Amino acid sequence: MRLGEPIRVRLSIEKQAIYEAQAMAAEVPLGTYLRQRLEKEDAVLDELQMLRRAVERVADRAPGETKGGDGLQGMGGVMLEMLLTLRQLAGAKNDLAQKEIARLGYDVWSSNK
Repeated sequence: MRLGEPIRVRLSIEKQAIYEAQAMAAEVPLGTYLRQRLEKEDAVLDELQMLRRAVERVADRAPGETKGGDGLQGMGGVMLEMLLTLRQLAGAKNDLAQKEIARLGYDVWSSNK
């Protein structure tokens, strides 16, 4: 990879100390560490954009559901799958989430209903 001219960046003393420690732990120079962090963030942002577009495509293709409202119509299957996956990960300890949903005025879903 061919690199361009160095860029000067001023950081707070605290942030510079944190980044220097992280670079030292990674056994790379500070500039290399910061460049790698920026490149990773770019990759994460690209993935988020792809996911957002995929969700929008799913919402656009939802059969029998109208568009509009809160922007979530047509997402029932996707949202249900995410909910069930999160419930699996959380185990039986989902009382706080259910209480918050009820507090916000939504119906709490239960497999016992």
